[in-house]
Amino acid sequence: MSVSHIGLGLLIALLSWHFALSMELPLIGWLGSGLAALAGARLLTVERPTAGLIFVLFATGALTGNQVLENWAVEDSWPQDNGFGAGVLISLLLYLLWRYASRDPAESQQIIGRDSQSIIVWSLLSLLMINPAESTLLTVFGNTAPTLTLAGMLLACLIMLADHAGKQFLQRLALLAPVAMLLPLMLTSLNYGQGPVITALGNIMPRGGDYTPTGFSPYQTLRSSVFLRPSNDPVMRIRSESIPGRYLVGNRLSILNSELVWLPSERPVVSWGSFDAELLPGDEWRYPVTNHQAASQAQVNSQMSITSLQGDDYLFVPPNVSAITGRFSSISRNAADALTPNYERGSDPRWQVETGANLQPDRENPDNLLLPGFWDEELQAHSESLAGEDRQTTADRIGSYFLARDYALQTDFDPDKPFHDFFLNERPAYCFWFASATTLALRANGIPSRLVGGYLLNEQLADDLWLVRERDAHSWVEWQDEAGYWHTMDPTPGSITAFFGGYQSSPASQWYHRLAGQWQLMIDRILENRLAATGITWGGLLILVFLFAREYRRLQKRRAAYSDLSLRWQKLWQGFLKVTQLPSQPQWTASTYANKLPSNRDPQWQASVRQFLQQYQQWRFAENQQDSLQQAEQALSQLKRQI
Repeated sequence: MSVSHIGLGLLIALLSWHFALSMELPLIGWLGSGLAALAGARLLTVERPTAGLIFVLFATGALTGNQVLENWAVEDSWPQDNGFGAGVLISLLLYLLWRYASRDPAESQQIIGRDSQSIIVWSLLSLLMINPAESTLLTVFGNTAPTLTLAGMLLACLIMLADHAGKQFLQRLALLAPVAMLLPLMLTSLNYGQGPVITALGNIMPRGGDYTPTGFSPYQTLRSSVFLRPSNDPVMRIRSESIPGRYLVGNRLSILNSELVWLPSERPVVSWGSFDAELLPGDEWRYPVTNHQAASQAQVNSQMSITSLQGDDYLFVPPNVSAITGRFSSISRNAADALTPNYERGSDPRWQVETGANLQPDRENPDNLLLPGFWDEELQAHSESLAGEDRQTTADRIGSYFLARDYALQTDFDPDKPFHDFFLNERPAYCFWFASATTLALRANGIPSRLVGGYLLNEQLADDLWLVRERDAHSWVEWQDEAGYWHTMDPTPGSITAFFGGYQSSPASQWYHRLAGQWQLMIDRILENRLAATGITWGGLLILVFLFAREYRRLQKRRAAYSDLSLRWQKLWQGFLKVTQLPSQPQWTASTYANKLPSNRDPQWQASVRQFLQQYQQWRFAENQQDSLQQAEQALSQLKRQI
């Protein structure tokens, strides 16, 4: 057994434990190590994988991971949220074990054969791409290093060194000792060198954290670049039998700080659990939501189903939502009014909302009347000039004032007083500026108001299907009347429609999401019955297992037939050597034998043997081996009679 062969087995065993510790499933590590040991000792031999078998293997792993592994995974481990990905990784591990067990023993005579290449490349990629478990991290001179990843890289080097060095392996290995001793110093130098480089790059890279280049952001700032680089990436798919409202609320913010960033008001987190909800027949929970957050002049009772396409934890709902339904065990609402669900294991990120019922007034919050530190007499006077006889009239006049202005993505304000320049000089801007200025102008006239962030419903795919993209992120205002009810107001000018027109979705994208919406609807109808859903899942797994077993049996039969033919060809050749009394030279071909026939034999013998060798060369590599073998056997019998 060669050093490289042992090294490959150790590399696969190490990868097994890398997956096991990352997924918090030790069984994977034990099984992977045991199978690698059996395959390395040649106690486990299998047929080489074909393209069909590989496809079935990965399809089975993905389906099993999605439907089974998510329920078996440890609480809060990443396979619980991504069983599909975990199943694919386990399939990859089985594939590498398969390649290792079916590895041709003759490959050990080659320098890095194809099987060895595949095992090394896929193992290293997996070790580098999958985050290591914290228990495998090692601190060296104050720097954290992934132990298993470094060990895998070292094993890969040893395998390649053993194949290339041959008998000089130990001498070449000794040359690596100084490099291994310098490794801790190299890690320390690398970490110290990364700091200045990352700092320099940070000044030219987009800001992270609460500032996003596009789409919804938990906090909002007047200097935000949300709309400066719009993206067509999909965020939500919405289905509704009636025409839904245009606004989907993500948060509500009350305080504008000195850095022109909107922050939430200080208040406790509110949670709804299963005790507050109603369990529906489809194993979904219906949570009644106290609906004093917003009210419109014409309330319409409606329902809509929303599917998240981004995998975040936010629930986006219409302003006048009264109930939320979904497969989550609880819902929490933070100080910014952002709703976050706790999805059940394996559930799709979807929810249904009901609107237009159980409206209630809300008490006034002093934070909704706060004005920022830069607010002065000039801004106050300009705001008061827009006042009316009551709150409704004042809100209408302020809204009309901003709606009559110009919308623009690019802004060019006075850097010292940007808000003054926008508000007093009527400079063009985007929705954050209009919504912020409207909120402050309302407060300056004694009307409680707040900034709302979310998405604007803009793209309709079918009569009952809408799509929300990141470019649809929007900001608007809610203000409170004398009775305590909240009203939605959007002060952004109508010329914003030109912005949407400049970023039209491609026909291919619209077609795909329309098809995906119909597919989801069909699947939902099929899986409404839990028993039917379970039957379909396990039925699909059984079909994949059946296809795998059938393909593997066919492969074994072909292998057996090939082995039988190969044995008969070997027997034929040995018979030829015995009849002609030629020496056995395994490295010679039939052509070599024909060119090196003994010169002391008579010409008739030489002609007969040479003719047989020429025919043998053609028959041995013919397409129809069965017929060719029979012809060769007949020719050998005739040769016996001739000589």
